[in-house]
Amino acid sequence: MKPLVLHIPGRPPIPLEGEVESWTLGRSSQNDVVIPDASLSRHHARISVKDGIPYLEDLGSLNGTSLNGERITVPHPLQEEDEIRLGQVPVRLGSLSHGPKVRIGADTDASSSAGSIVLPLDRLRAAPERRSEAPETLRLREVISEIQALSLELLEDSPPEQLLAHLLDRLWTLLKPWRAAVLLQDGRAGLHTVASRGPEGNQPILLARSLVDAALERKESVLFNDFGDNQGLASPSLLLSGVTSAMVTPLEHQGVVKGLLYLDSHPPRPPFNEEDLRLASTLAHLATAKLEQARMREEAMARKKVDQELDLARHIQQGLLPGFPPDIEGYEIHGNNLPSRQVSGDLFGWWLRSDGRWLFCLADVSGKGLGPGLLMASLQATLEAWTERDLSTAELAFQLSKVLARHTDGRRFVTAFLALLDPRTATLTYTNAGHNPALFLQPDGTVRPLEAQGLPLAMLPGNAYEEATIQLEPGDLLVVYTDGITEAADPQEEEFGAEALTSLLRAHRVEPLMALDATLLGELDRFTQGAPYLDDRTLLMLRKQ
Repeated sequence: MKPLVLHIPGRPPIPLEGEVESWTLGRSSQNDVVIPDASLSRHHARISVKDGIPYLEDLGSLNGTSLNGERITVPHPLQEEDEIRLGQVPVRLGSLSHGPKVRIGADTDASSSAGSIVLPLDRLRAAPERRSEAPETLRLREVISEIQALSLELLEDSPPEQLLAHLLDRLWTLLKPWRAAVLLQDGRAGLHTVASRGPEGNQPILLARSLVDAALERKESVLFNDFGDNQGLASPSLLLSGVTSAMVTPLEHQGVVKGLLYLDSHPPRPPFNEEDLRLASTLAHLATAKLEQARMREEAMARKKVDQELDLARHIQQGLLPGFPPDIEGYEIHGNNLPSRQVSGDLFGWWLRSDGRWLFCLADVSGKGLGPGLLMASLQATLEAWTERDLSTAELAFQLSKVLARHTDGRRFVTAFLALLDPRTATLTYTNAGHNPALFLQPDGTVRPLEAQGLPLAMLPGNAYEEATIQLEPGDLLVVYTDGITEAADPQEEEFGAEALTSLLRAHRVEPLMALDATLLGELDRFTQGAPYLDDRTLLMLRKQ
């Protein structure tokens, strides 16, 4: 099968590739293909591949899914160049396309650089030539040159210490101080020197506490020119050294102080003035903005790495869930899982046993995130390995509880609904291990809740479980679900509830199971009105035809 590619207006082609054979589309960030358009539901549609053929399925969206102009309610096969509309967004299924080629031809008179202003990079970075101009003009040119050089350095990806050292070099050239230093704050070690400049001898620079507090606590840029009248502003060594002025400015960005910049003057240089203070403060602010940008980029890269790992975990987990349901003569089966985060703590599946019976399971691990997802994977692997064990549902629950308890710290448990279907006799034996009641619907509209017959798995390993048997008749429908469906809440935090779920299932009980699932998801989207789903939504349905 050729690679599938989605073409969405205003976006580059989106290839559908990887190990999975199912991709969800919608405006939620949890989808494989995110389309941030208000006309789409959070989980709008799904494209799945079965026997090499792609199928399009609507997930109960509010504004619907159309294929070649016709709204669909059940899965439809897709062909290349099919026109898809998700809500109001047109989507085309096709192959990768390329833009026009680019070639380099011979020069013409029109393309010559004659008459143009040409600035080679080395000339652009170099200081402008000094002509016989007024001192103010020369000073302005010098300042502009240094700011330009620092700005070019800000565009480069250099370490923070190197950037601050270059800042100090620029100010050393521009302001010609006697001594200068840049200090950064460390939450654990306090202030530490990143770069410093001074006369030969490398005598320590002793900063007055009042200067440090002005920069770090009050976020002030301060210039002192008369230490004789302000003895508290300088240390004795500073007074004895002959310093005529000193200034300090915070390394601040958006209200957060990262450190400080200090400079002082010594004869024959005259004392600093307000222009010098403004220049130092401006360059310090530029450098701090770059430091903050670098920090935010590192955090974004760390988050991206975590998101990539979670996405990989999600794809692996989705691969553990079953694909299309088995074809069991006389029965209709459907399952679905929509995680509230990248990794789901819910599980559903079906396994054929050696005795000809089918084992069905739906489980919900307590908590959210990666931990429950890993425990779910462990449960799935155990069920897969134990398929050949012809255990009753009660014995299976008992053994699973003991195994899972060895892999948890006592704070995790699993609610589960286990069922064994014998297709030949139409009997269903089940054990409800602390799960919310499954719903058994009969053709006349009667709904029977299948209550819990024991504690959740791993809660008290060693406790026995019970089981019960149901004789299935044509039209009987079993619906097992997780509480992410009934606890879905609207913006006023009112929950959907078991009563609303029961009413909806009773009203639509004769629909095909895939269409019934889409109807339920659409009703949940309408009920929640855009409020986020706080828990995974998982559904497992079985009907006797």
